Amino acid sequence: MRSRWLPASVALAACLPALDALGYGPEGHLIAGRAAEPLLCRRAVAEVARLGGGEDLGELGLWADRIRSDAAYADAAPWHYVNIADGARVADHVTPPEGDILWAIGRFRARLGDAALDERERGEALRFLVHFVVDLHQPLHVGRAEDRGGNQIAIVYEGETINLHALWDTQVIQRVGISLEEYTAKIRPPAATIADGQGNVLDHEVWAAESLALRPTVYSFGVASHEPPAEYLEDAAVLTMNRLALAAARLAGTLNQIFC
Repeated sequence: MRSRWLPASVALAACLPALDALGYGPEGHLIAGRAAEPLLCRRAVAEVARLGGGEDLGELGLWADRIRSDAAYADAAPWHYVNIADGARVADHVTPPEGDILWAIGRFRARLGDAALDERERGEALRFLVHFVVDLHQPLHVGRAEDRGGNQIAIVYEGETINLHALWDTQVIQRVGISLEEYTAKIRPPAATIADGQGNVLDHEVWAAESLALRPTVYSFGVASHEPPAEYLEDAAVLTMNRLALAAARLAGTLNQIFC
Protein backbone atom coordinates (compact mmCIF):
# COMPACT_ATOMS: atom_id res chain seq x y z
CA MET A 1 0.00 0.00 0.00
CA ARG A 2 1.23 3.45 -0.89
CA SER A 3 -0.21 6.37 1.05
CA ARG A 4 -2.31 8.78 -1.00
CA TRP A 5 -0.79 11.88 0.43
CA LEU A 6 -2.35 15.29 0.03
CA PRO A 7 -0.20 18.01 -1.59
CA ALA A 8 0.70 19.55 1.79
CA SER A 9 1.65 16.12 3.04
CA VAL A 10 3.92 15.49 0.10
CA ALA A 11 5.83 18.66 0.84
CA LEU A 12 6.02 17.84 4.51
CA ALA A 13 7.29 14.30 3.92
CA ALA A 14 10.57 15.73 2.64
CA CYS A 15 11.00 17.64 5.91
CA LEU A 16 10.37 14.69 8.21
CA PRO A 17 13.31 12.75 9.62
CA ALA A 18 13.59 9.03 9.00
CA LEU A 19 11.64 6.89 11.45
CA ASP A 20 13.67 4.76 13.84
CA ALA A 21 11.08 1.98 13.55
CA LEU A 22 7.57 1.57 12.74
CA GLY A 23 2.57 6.22 16.48
CA TYR A 24 -3.55 9.36 18.77
CA GLY A 25 -4.59 8.54 22.24
CA PRO A 26 -2.88 10.34 25.13
CA GLU A 27 0.48 10.17 23.33
CA GLY A 28 -0.80 11.99 20.27
CA HIS A 29 -2.29 14.82 22.31
CA LEU A 30 0.84 15.23 24.41
CA ILE A 31 3.07 15.27 21.31
CA ALA A 32 1.01 17.72 19.26
CA GLY A 33 0.34 20.04 22.19
CA ARG A 34 3.97 20.23 23.23
CA ALA A 35 5.15 20.69 19.65
CA ALA A 36 2.73 23.61 19.34
CA GLU A 37 4.01 25.51 22.36
CA PRO A 38 7.16 27.06 20.80
CA LEU A 39 4.95 28.43 18.00
CA LEU A 40 2.71 30.49 20.30
CA CYS A 41 2.92 34.27 20.33
CA ARG A 42 3.77 35.95 23.64
CA ARG A 43 0.19 36.82 24.57
CA ALA A 44 -1.04 33.33 23.72
CA VAL A 45 1.62 31.87 26.02
CA ALA A 46 0.38 34.08 28.85
CA GLU A 47 -3.31 33.38 28.23
CA VAL A 48 -2.82 29.62 27.96
CA ALA A 49 -0.92 29.67 31.25
CA ARG A 50 -3.62 31.77 32.94
CA LEU A 51 -6.70 29.97 31.62
CA GLY A 52 -5.09 26.53 31.71
CA GLY A 53 -3.96 26.72 35.32
CA GLY A 54 -0.30 26.41 34.40
CA GLU A 55 -0.66 23.12 32.49
CA ASP A 56 1.10 22.81 29.14
CA LEU A 57 -0.87 22.31 25.92
CA GLY A 58 -0.17 18.61 25.94
CA GLU A 59 -1.73 18.14 29.38
CA LEU A 60 -4.63 20.45 28.54
CA GLY A 61 -5.38 18.26 25.52
CA LEU A 62 -5.95 15.20 27.74
CA TRP A 63 -8.79 16.73 29.76
CA ALA A 64 -11.62 16.13 27.24
CA ASP A 65 -10.96 12.39 27.35
CA ARG A 66 -10.58 12.31 31.13
CA ILE A 67 -14.08 13.74 31.69
CA ARG A 68 -15.83 11.22 29.42
CA SER A 69 -17.04 9.21 32.43
CA ASP A 70 -18.36 12.35 34.16
CA ALA A 71 -22.16 12.49 33.85
CA ALA A 72 -21.97 16.29 33.85
CA TYR A 73 -20.26 16.09 30.45
CA ALA A 74 -22.35 13.29 28.90
CA ASP A 75 -23.46 15.63 26.11
CA ALA A 76 -19.82 15.98 24.96
CA ALA A 77 -19.46 12.38 23.74
CA PRO A 78 -20.45 13.10 20.09
CA TRP A 79 -18.15 16.12 19.90
CA HIS A 80 -15.01 14.02 19.39
CA TYR A 81 -15.84 12.97 15.81
CA VAL A 82 -17.94 13.62 12.73
CA ASN A 83 -19.64 11.02 10.54
CA ILE A 84 -19.26 11.55 6.80
CA ALA A 85 -20.50 8.92 4.33
CA ASP A 86 -18.27 7.54 1.59
CA GLY A 87 -18.49 9.80 -1.45
CA ALA A 88 -19.91 12.72 0.54
CA ARG A 89 -18.20 16.08 1.07
CA VAL A 90 -17.43 17.85 4.32
CA ALA A 91 -18.79 21.05 2.76
CA ASP A 92 -22.23 19.44 2.44
CA HIS A 93 -22.31 18.10 6.00
CA VAL A 94 -25.29 19.03 8.18
CA THR A 95 -24.57 19.21 11.91
CA PRO A 96 -26.68 16.72 13.89
CA PRO A 97 -28.75 18.02 16.83
CA GLU A 98 -26.27 16.61 19.35
CA GLY A 99 -23.34 18.38 17.70
CA ASP A 100 -20.07 16.95 16.39
CA ILE A 101 -16.40 17.86 16.25
CA LEU A 102 -16.85 20.50 13.54
CA TRP A 103 -19.55 22.22 15.55
CA ALA A 104 -17.52 21.87 18.76
CA ILE A 105 -14.38 23.48 17.33
CA GLY A 106 -16.39 26.45 16.10
CA ARG A 107 -18.21 26.76 19.42
CA PHE A 108 -15.17 26.59 21.67
CA ARG A 109 -13.05 28.76 19.43
CA ALA A 110 -15.71 31.46 19.82
CA ARG A 111 -16.06 30.94 23.57
CA LEU A 112 -12.33 31.05 24.16
CA GLY A 113 -12.17 34.40 22.39
CA ASP A 114 -15.16 35.86 24.26
CA ALA A 115 -13.74 38.14 26.95
CA ALA A 116 -17.24 38.51 28.45
CA LEU A 117 -17.12 34.91 29.72
CA ASP A 118 -15.55 34.17 33.07
CA GLU A 119 -12.17 32.51 33.47
CA ARG A 120 -13.65 29.08 34.28
CA GLU A 121 -15.77 29.05 31.10
CA ARG A 122 -12.90 30.17 28.92
CA GLY A 123 -10.55 27.66 30.57
CA GLU A 124 -12.98 24.87 29.75
CA ALA A 125 -13.25 26.15 26.18
CA LEU A 126 -9.44 26.08 25.92
CA ARG A 127 -9.29 22.46 27.05
CA PHE A 128 -11.98 21.33 24.64
CA LEU A 129 -10.49 23.28 21.73
CA VAL A 130 -6.95 21.96 22.22
CA HIS A 131 -8.27 18.40 22.26
CA PHE A 132 -10.60 18.65 19.29
CA VAL A 133 -8.09 20.37 16.99
CA VAL A 134 -5.75 17.40 17.41
CA ASP A 135 -8.55 14.80 17.20
CA LEU A 136 -9.71 16.17 13.86
CA HIS A 137 -6.31 15.38 12.32
CA GLN A 138 -6.72 11.65 13.05
CA PRO A 139 -8.37 10.30 9.87
CA LEU A 140 -10.84 8.03 11.67
CA HIS A 141 -12.29 10.93 13.65
CA VAL A 142 -13.88 11.82 10.31
CA GLY A 143 -15.41 8.40 10.08
CA ARG A 144 -18.05 6.08 8.77
CA ALA A 145 -21.13 5.86 10.97
CA GLU A 146 -21.61 2.19 10.11
CA ASP A 147 -18.35 1.08 11.75
CA ARG A 148 -18.12 3.93 14.28
CA GLY A 149 -14.93 5.33 12.82
CA GLY A 150 -13.22 1.96 12.75
CA ASN A 151 -14.13 1.10 16.35
CA GLN A 152 -16.16 -1.90 15.19
CA ILE A 153 -13.48 -3.29 12.86
CA ALA A 154 -11.42 -5.92 14.64
CA ILE A 155 -7.82 -6.36 13.51
CA VAL A 156 -4.85 -8.35 14.73
CA TYR A 157 -1.82 -6.33 15.75
CA GLU A 158 1.27 -7.97 17.26
CA GLY A 159 -0.79 -11.06 18.06
CA GLU A 160 -3.58 -9.23 19.87
CA THR A 161 -7.05 -8.29 18.69
CA ILE A 162 -7.70 -4.56 18.75
CA ASN A 163 -9.80 -2.30 16.53
CA LEU A 164 -8.80 -0.18 13.57
CA HIS A 165 -9.49 3.09 15.39
CA ALA A 166 -7.19 2.12 18.26
CA LEU A 167 -4.42 1.29 15.81
CA TRP A 168 -4.54 4.81 14.38
CA ASP A 169 -5.11 6.47 17.74
CA THR A 170 -2.23 4.88 19.61
CA GLN A 171 -0.33 1.91 18.19
CA VAL A 172 1.14 3.66 15.14
CA ILE A 173 2.69 6.21 17.50
CA GLN A 174 4.01 3.67 19.97
CA ARG A 175 5.37 1.50 17.16
CA VAL A 176 7.98 4.14 16.33
CA GLY A 177 9.78 2.97 19.46
CA ILE A 178 11.03 6.31 20.75
CA SER A 179 10.10 8.43 23.76
CA LEU A 180 7.40 11.09 23.62
CA GLU A 181 10.10 13.73 23.98
CA GLU A 182 12.03 12.35 21.01
CA TYR A 183 8.87 12.07 18.91
CA THR A 184 7.91 15.65 19.77
CA ALA A 185 11.38 16.83 18.81
CA LYS A 186 11.03 15.11 15.42
CA ILE A 187 7.83 16.95 14.50
CA ARG A 188 8.79 20.39 15.82
CA PRO A 189 10.85 21.42 12.73
CA PRO A 190 8.15 20.49 10.16
CA ALA A 191 5.47 22.02 12.41
CA ALA A 192 7.43 25.27 12.44
CA THR A 193 7.77 25.12 8.66
CA ILE A 194 4.01 24.72 8.31
CA ALA A 195 3.34 27.53 10.76
CA ASP A 196 5.50 29.85 8.66
CA GLY A 197 3.98 28.83 5.34
CA GLN A 198 0.79 28.16 3.44
CA GLY A 199 0.26 24.80 5.12
CA ASN A 200 -1.04 26.49 8.25
CA VAL A 201 -4.67 26.59 7.16
CA LEU A 202 -6.90 27.60 10.08
CA ASP A 203 -10.19 26.41 8.58
CA HIS A 204 -11.26 23.29 10.47
CA GLU A 205 -13.46 22.14 7.59
CA VAL A 206 -10.26 21.90 5.51
CA TRP A 207 -8.65 19.76 8.23
CA ALA A 208 -11.69 17.47 8.18
CA ALA A 209 -11.61 17.24 4.38
CA GLU A 210 -7.95 16.18 4.57
CA SER A 211 -8.80 13.43 7.05
CA LEU A 212 -11.69 12.30 4.86
CA ALA A 213 -9.41 12.18 1.80
CA LEU A 214 -7.17 9.74 3.69
CA ARG A 215 -10.00 7.21 4.15
CA PRO A 216 -8.98 5.05 1.14
CA THR A 217 -5.49 4.79 2.65
CA VAL A 218 -6.79 3.87 6.10
CA TYR A 219 -8.98 1.06 4.74
CA SER A 220 -6.62 -0.01 1.95
CA PHE A 221 -5.18 -3.19 3.43
CA GLY A 222 -8.51 -5.04 3.21
CA VAL A 223 -9.98 -5.23 6.69
CA ALA A 224 -11.33 -8.73 6.03
CA SER A 225 -7.75 -9.98 6.43
CA HIS A 226 -7.67 -8.57 10.00
CA GLU A 227 -3.88 -8.22 9.98
CA PRO A 228 -2.32 -5.10 8.41
CA PRO A 229 0.85 -5.79 6.43
CA ALA A 230 4.15 -4.20 7.41
CA GLU A 231 4.01 -1.76 4.49
CA TYR A 232 0.64 -0.46 5.68
CA LEU A 233 1.98 0.08 9.21
CA GLU A 234 5.06 1.90 7.92
CA ASP A 235 2.91 4.24 5.84
CA ALA A 236 0.54 4.75 8.78
CA ALA A 237 3.46 5.76 11.02
CA VAL A 238 4.74 8.35 8.52
CA LEU A 239 1.26 9.67 7.82
CA THR A 240 0.53 9.99 11.54
CA MET A 241 3.72 11.92 12.12
CA ASN A 242 2.68 14.20 9.29
CA ARG A 243 -0.80 14.73 10.73
CA LEU A 244 0.54 15.46 14.21
CA ALA A 245 2.93 18.07 12.80
CA LEU A 246 0.00 19.69 11.00
CA ALA A 247 -2.12 19.53 14.15
CA ALA A 248 0.63 21.22 16.19
CA ALA A 249 1.04 24.06 13.70
CA ARG A 250 -2.69 24.59 13.38
CA LEU A 251 -3.31 24.45 17.11
CA ALA A 252 -0.72 27.16 17.63
CA GLY A 253 -2.10 29.17 14.72
CA THR A 254 -5.63 28.94 16.10
CA LEU A 255 -4.59 30.12 19.55
CA ASN A 256 -2.48 32.91 18.07
CA GLN A 257 -5.44 34.00 15.97
CA ILE A 258 -7.62 34.20 19.09
CA PHE A 259 -5.18 35.91 21.42
CA CYS A 260 -2.81 37.89 19.19
